[in-house]
Amino acid sequence: MPRSVLRPALLAATLLLAPPALAAPSSPAAIADASPLTRDALVRLRSDVDAIHDPAIKAATRDALFNPDTCVVHRANLDAAARQAIIDRLVAAGLADAADATALPGGLMAGLFPALPNDGGPCPHLPQPFAAAPGGNAGSHHSWPGGLPVHEAFNARSAQDFADAYRTLEGVDLDGQDDLITAAPLWHDWAKALLFVWRADGGLPPEIPLGGHGADGDFRTGAHHILGLAEAMARHLPADLVIVQACAHQAPERGKPERLVHWLRAAAIIARVDPVEAGYLVPTAQGGLTLPGVGSVPRWWSACLIHAQSDHNWVYAEPAVEDADALLRQLAPRFGIDATDPARYAWGYRHPVLARLGAARIQSLAATGGLDALAQTLTQLRAQGVF
Repeated sequence: MPRSVLRPALLAATLLLAPPALAAPSSPAAIADASPLTRDALVRLRSDVDAIHDPAIKAATRDALFNPDTCVVHRANLDAAARQAIIDRLVAAGLADAADATALPGGLMAGLFPALPNDGGPCPHLPQPFAAAPGGNAGSHHSWPGGLPVHEAFNARSAQDFADAYRTLEGVDLDGQDDLITAAPLWHDWAKALLFVWRADGGLPPEIPLGGHGADGDFRTGAHHILGLAEAMARHLPADLVIVQACAHQAPERGKPERLVHWLRAAAIIARVDPVEAGYLVPTAQGGLTLPGVGSVPRWWSACLIHAQSDHNWVYAEPAVEDADALLRQLAPRFGIDATDPARYAWGYRHPVLARLGAARIQSLAATGGLDALAQTLTQLRAQGVF
C-alpha cells in the first residue's frame, strides 16, 4: 500500500514504534534550550530585569540570572576551614542540625557547600546554567531541565498581578516598592541552580533544611531559601530587598517575626556579614534581634506580603508533577520506553517531554481528553524527535 494512503490508525501505530526522526537532546542544557516554555520564560525574566529601576539591583540581578560566568559571591575565597567554621556557628546558634542532613552524603558540608567550579577561589561559578536548572528537587514542582526559569517567571508574573490588583481594587499605595516586588521573586529561587544539580541517572540530590528548631519553634525551611538570601547579602543588595526576599516562604505574623529573624541570621552567618550593621535586623530591648520597623508599619511591609503570596506556584505545580509522572510512566510502554532504566527513562523520555509540555499541560490534557489525548500529543512529539 502506498505510504500516502496509510489508514490513520496504522499511521499512528507506525509513529509509536518508529525511532525518533531526530536525536533527542541528551544534556540538561540542550533539553532546556529546546524547550519553548523555558525560552519564553527567559524572555519574560529579561523583561522583568529591564523593568527594575535601581541600577545596582538591576545589574546584580541580570548578572545572577544571565551571566554564564557569574560569581557565587557568598562562596568566594572559602577554604575548608572557613566552611567548617560557618557550620559550627550555625549549629551553635541552633540554626542548623546535622541530624537534618543525614539523607545527603556529606551531610551539612555538602548541603551548604556543594562543589563548584573554581571552588575556594575569588570567583566560584554555578555548577550548571541557571537556564538548565530544575525548579524543584526530585518529585517536586518543575523538576526538569529548564523548570527553574518557568517557575520564576510564573512567580514574578504573580507578584505583578497581585500588585496590580491591590492597586486597582483596593487602592493600595505601592509607590517606591516596585523594585522590591519585581526583584524579590527573581532572587528567591536563584540558589536552586546551586543545589539541584543533575546526576548522571537524571535524578537530583536531596535538599537539607536550615533555620533551626527547638523549644521556641520549628523554623526550618529549604536550604535554597537561606542560600539565596546569603547571596543577596554577599552582593550587598538593599536591606529592604533582602527582607522582602526572606518573606517568600512565609510572611511574618504581626508581633511574631521569629521565623524571618532565624532565616536572616542563618543567611548572614553564611554570607559572613553583620545582620544588624547591614540593616536586616535590629536589636530588641531584651537583647535579641527583630525585624526593623515591626513596631509600626515598615516601608517594606506590602512588598513582603505580596512576595509571600506570589511564591505559591508550587500549590498547583507539585500535584501537576505527581500526575504527569504517573501518566508518563503509564504511557511509556506504548512508546517502547523502559521505565526500569533510570538514566534512559529520564534523559530520553521524561525530561524532554516535561521540558516541552510542562507538567500542568500534561495534567490538563489527561483531565480534558483522557489518556488517549495525551498519547496523541506524545505521538506528535515522538514524530518530531523530541524523544
